[in-house]
Amino acid sequence: MQLVQTILCFSMPLGAVGGMESLTYNKDIRPILSDKCFQCHGPDSAKRKGDLRLDIREDAMNSKAILPGNPNDSEMILRIHENDPEEVMPPLDSSRQLTDTERGILTRWIEQGAEYEPHWSFSPLPASVPLPETKQPVGVVNEIDRFIRARLDSEGEVPAIAATPERWLRRAAFDLTGLPPSRASLDDFLADSSPEARGLALDRLLGLPSYGEKMAVGWLDIARYADSFGYQSDLDTKVWPYRDWVVAALNDNLPWDQFITWQVAGDLLPDPTRAQIAATAFNRLHRKTQEGGSVEAEYRQEGISDRVHTFGSAFLALTFECTRCHDHKYDPLTMRDYYSMGAFFNSIDEWGLLHSDASIQPYPTLLLTTPEDDQAIARQSAAISVMENSLPAKRLDREAAFQTWLANSQPLQFADLSGSYDFNAAETSQFTNAADVNHPAKSDPKNRLVPGYRGQAISFTGDDALELGKHGVENSEDAVSLSFWLKPGAAAPRQVVFHNSSGYDPGYNGFELLIEDGRLRWMVAREWPGNCIALRSEESVPAREWTHVVVSYDGSSHAAGLKIFLNGKESPVEIVRDQLTKNSGSGGGFSFGERVRDSGLRGGAVDDIRIFARAVSELEVRALHGNQALAEEVAAVSRDAAGLAELRDYYFSAIDPELRKQAGELHKLRSDLRRTLDGISELPVMKEMDHPRPARILARGDYGHPEGDPLPRATPAALPPLAADLPRNRLGLARWL
Repeated sequence: MQLVQTILCFSMPLGAVGGMESLTYNKDIRPILSDKCFQCHGPDSAKRKGDLRLDIREDAMNSKAILPGNPNDSEMILRIHENDPEEVMPPLDSSRQLTDTERGILTRWIEQGAEYEPHWSFSPLPASVPLPETKQPVGVVNEIDRFIRARLDSEGEVPAIAATPERWLRRAAFDLTGLPPSRASLDDFLADSSPEARGLALDRLLGLPSYGEKMAVGWLDIARYADSFGYQSDLDTKVWPYRDWVVAALNDNLPWDQFITWQVAGDLLPDPTRAQIAATAFNRLHRKTQEGGSVEAEYRQEGISDRVHTFGSAFLALTFECTRCHDHKYDPLTMRDYYSMGAFFNSIDEWGLLHSDASIQPYPTLLLTTPEDDQAIARQSAAISVMENSLPAKRLDREAAFQTWLANSQPLQFADLSGSYDFNAAETSQFTNAADVNHPAKSDPKNRLVPGYRGQAISFTGDDALELGKHGVENSEDAVSLSFWLKPGAAAPRQVVFHNSSGYDPGYNGFELLIEDGRLRWMVAREWPGNCIALRSEESVPAREWTHVVVSYDGSSHAAGLKIFLNGKESPVEIVRDQLTKNSGSGGGFSFGERVRDSGLRGGAVDDIRIFARAVSELEVRALHGNQALAEEVAAVSRDAAGLAELRDYYFSAIDPELRKQAGELHKLRSDLRRTLDGISELPVMKEMDHPRPARILARGDYGHPEGDPLPRATPAALPPLAADLPRNRLGLARWL
């Protein structure tokens, strides 16, 4: 060891002999280790040799490669001075050999305690920076000039010749507005000989609209703003209102902390303004696809990941992409950091794909109304509420008419029956998938709905549809009921019973009834899952058995207006979604058993379809299920309080002329509101779900392989923690920034 010390003494730089100079890891040591050692003993586990890691102090100490204060016993020092060609480090065949000076520096660093430092970008900034001395005051007007002049002095350079006033203004104008100065502004500037001339010229440039436009360019690049969605058919995004907000914020000199907070979490501010919500489109500018066969969960995760990447690059100057699949090799970032950060951005009720109808903006959205629009919407919504609330009083006023009707024994027919499909022998010839399907409920000789019924029903392959037309149902205000017998085929995760969607995968809008793991989901949707109303039956529909199904909708755009009846009784339901903010639309007719690029009713069958242009009553549901004439069902109802209530519901829904007239007026009011909303553009923004979506680490970044327990929302461990008093949401994250 004495020999080693002697060699080191002669190899050290002159000023370092005797330990007079204190070494620092970032300035003196990290460059040597990074260049000569980390390739084999650094962060890359795939290339690491001998299970030795030198970039982490604890690992180096545990392996005894570095023993602080004791270079004589430190394995690293022994190996870099080893004479045995099989033992020396770096190996002799390496192109990265240490110099004697570098060996000496490493030895003295260990003598001084082998302290490591984080990268300078993770270290706190000093409270102040001393101003440098300059050789000459020429060109030094402010503190920044002193730093520039000191650097020029150190490089042996002199300042450039001062620009002429004309050139100075031209440079300033291009820097601030991207445009040359106007002739008038140049004349004004040249005519002003006061000391404030330049400052006034800059103020004028800062006051131009083109200032915000020029300054927005760089930020919009960071925010990945684009006019199209970036995949496949490259449809227009129509998110230019966010661009306009950025320009306005810069022209208004919005304080930087607000500029950040509004974009990260403007929707979470107390009573947020429209501008604060619109700013959160920053988080929704990622690419979206509508390619057939795309998986919603995969691309929803792509959007979440894009928000993490953008947040890291825009605000932290860190690249998070590597930590999606593994701990970062070179930055102190882990997969846990990545998915904990993603937990801040994963809880909006979004469809991961772009809807097939390009006019439907990805939910959540902000309606971009004008003051006139707001007044019209408020006026129309109030008129709808008044009429809806007046219905109970109207029924009381019409009680005498109900009693008169009750005493009348004239035959009754189903009202507003817009479509009837019995599939008897004469009618099935038009359907290629007609088949004899055993249907005991329809073989009753007392059947009065389908005289001459031959026992036939429509069966499905899952790839062929039964098309039945629109029946006047095209918009979210159109009430409808469908009654039919259903015999599902083998159990499956998802089966389409019927729909009137105009779209194709990915994304459907309109009315639809699905079987999901045996349970019915009845929905009116603009975009699943966030912009729709939907119910799910609590009881299952058995496979390979006949069940009578009635689903109804009252045109209210509320989940309470949806109902499901099974075998003549209203089914208990779970409200899945209750958020229909604009028209569902459809454009298509009702289609049973199949939908393009969806799972059809394979091996299933339907029979005796009835379509009504209103929401039918429970009394009618029982008649439809029992295959008996409506007049007989009315006659069979008891006249106790419960029976009279059922009869009133039927009468006021289907018979009473005054209530029928009011229902038509209500439909018109809803149509007027829908048409107003149809003309209003939307902007994708952020809106938190009532309950946060769990976030987990994804193995190799694969959306289909979550691992471990749900993660808390947290900032990267290498950075200062989120203060205890900050909310664990995007607003807390913005405050942390």
